[in-house]
Amino acid sequence: MSEYQEQIPSFEYIGGRDVTEKMKLVTKTSDFKSLGECLGVSKGTISTWHQRGLTPYEVIVRLHLRTGASIKYLALGEGEPFDDKKTHTSKKNEVKRLFDVDLFSLSNGKLVGNETLAFDKSYLDKLGVLNVMGIEHDGTTFIIDKEIHQAVSGTYLVDMDGLLSLNDIQRLPGKKLAISFNGSTLTVEEDEVRVVGRVALVMEKK
Repeated sequence: MSEYQEQIPSFEYIGGRDVTEKMKLVTKTSDFKSLGECLGVSKGTISTWHQRGLTPYEVIVRLHLRTGASIKYLALGEGEPFDDKKTHTSKKNEVKRLFDVDLFSLSNGKLVGNETLAFDKSYLDKLGVLNVMGIEHDGTTFIIDKEIHQAVSGTYLVDMDGLLSLNDIQRLPGKKLAISFNGSTLTVEEDEVRVVGRVALVMEKK
């Protein structure tokens, strides 16, 4: 070890029921059965965590990446579930937790700029989306669900020949896609288009 490198001591990680109770809070699940379904693990696995006081490190990292929940909260039991303290108080005196969405514009098939758009986290939860980005185009803001990579029916952010665009797409039999281009429709093979995400919300300026 280099004399300039300081030793990094281990942490006192929480485990067992302490960590699963925090996971329930973050995932908004009411019991360990629904927690297991949310995490994709069996109830028996969660029971093993309890019996042996285990710390499920991979699941903690996965929850952090998916929801933005604090790793310190999940792994160490320290602080708040979500470190982002940005809030807004509504007219009903309800405190809303705001979530920064990366906001871009489309120019010549490329994403330009990197601003942020403050969004009510609970509203994104209602939409059922977590991993999102925003695109401003022709006076309209599109919230893109980046977890969707297969087109079925709707408006999608797609990559064709290295250029990005927003297009209405309808899946057809035989792994084909009907894509709308300025009022015209083109039929292409599915593997000719890379789906970056699906439009989950449209906000239009009037």
